[in-house]
Amino acid sequence: MPPTPGLLHTYHPSRNLNLFEHTPYSPDTSSSNAPPPKHILLFIGGLYDNFLTPSYTSDLAALFPLHTAQTWRLIHTQLSSAGRAFGTLDVDRDIEEIGVAIDFIRQKLYRNANQGSDVDIVLMGHSTGCQDTMRYLSAPNPVSERKAKRPVVQGAILQAPVSDRDAMNHSIEEGPEVRKAYDSAMAIVNATGEKEYRDALLPLSVSRSLFGPAPLSIARFLSLASPGSPQSPSVEDFFSSDLTDERLRSTFGRTGRNGLLQPSTISVRESQSILILMSDSDEYAKVNQRTILSRWKSIVTEDTGAVIHGESSVILNALHDVSGDDWPSQEARLVVLRKKVLHYLKDVVGDIGSDAMNIWHKDGDRAMALKSGDGRRIEDQVGVLKL
Repeated sequence: MPPTPGLLHTYHPSRNLNLFEHTPYSPDTSSSNAPPPKHILLFIGGLYDNFLTPSYTSDLAALFPLHTAQTWRLIHTQLSSAGRAFGTLDVDRDIEEIGVAIDFIRQKLYRNANQGSDVDIVLMGHSTGCQDTMRYLSAPNPVSERKAKRPVVQGAILQAPVSDRDAMNHSIEEGPEVRKAYDSAMAIVNATGEKEYRDALLPLSVSRSLFGPAPLSIARFLSLASPGSPQSPSVEDFFSSDLTDERLRSTFGRTGRNGLLQPSTISVRESQSILILMSDSDEYAKVNQRTILSRWKSIVTEDTGAVIHGESSVILNALHDVSGDDWPSQEARLVVLRKKVLHYLKDVVGDIGSDAMNIWHKDGDRAMALKSGDGRRIEDQVGVLKL
């Protein structure tokens, strides 16, 4: 993998947490003379992710090269739960740190970039990062009296919002070893006092089959596995297929009423919206995603003050992290995913500019040529991207 140009910013010194700002070069601009961005796509990874994972973050960032006319930038947030640390922390700590990162960007990093107005920020969560994004938008603000209020954002993208519980239950049905590990975990839960859940770790021999080779506390195991669902779901069980309408109204239904989604001052649209991008070939999704997406749409449209954006869909041939070098995977990542993200950013904020469109066309033509073998242009396959 070639080096990825970027800038590292420490946004939470006491926890040694950083932001990675992608700074792809354009032919006529270097990072030293590029203007500050006015709009930020703030990326939140999933379990085991850290900077540069998933790899499509670099493909998204490439749409916004440093240029005098470019006003967008992609910044990847490092949380305390990054990498293998997720198993001893929780989503409320995640959203607290996301709020700190947003304040840092607006108040310190790019305070005067937008002519007196706050920098526009759109959250984009991948996998478990979608749970962070949903919790950020739907939880009480602040979460408790001891927590700071979370700053508003202009939009939110959920990419690969998959239920950890559904995926685990499918693995339990398919594999006796996973069933044995789950039963062992629940036996340990039942033998442990509730006050010890946060500090007590499951044996790695048990947790590895369930959520991989990371230390896993009882508290985080219960949050991810949510054994009380659907009647009593955990705080981060947002996406399971059997959740009640009441539960969905308390999560998806709150995204527009909670005051944390606010349109940009330069947007021509005043509606609050969320973009949901699911993957047709997601290896962790074992339920009908189109049915689930349709259900989420119906809940959000019940006078919640927000909508599911029209570009929301299940992307054909996309894996969970939209990776792959074959032409169907490249089409999913370089053409479809990026087109939908660009359309959404244009609608909720705007100010995309021609650079992003030109790069999308160029990379899309390359992917389409690989697909067709005859050099057909991207417009022949998916239509012209009009920004």
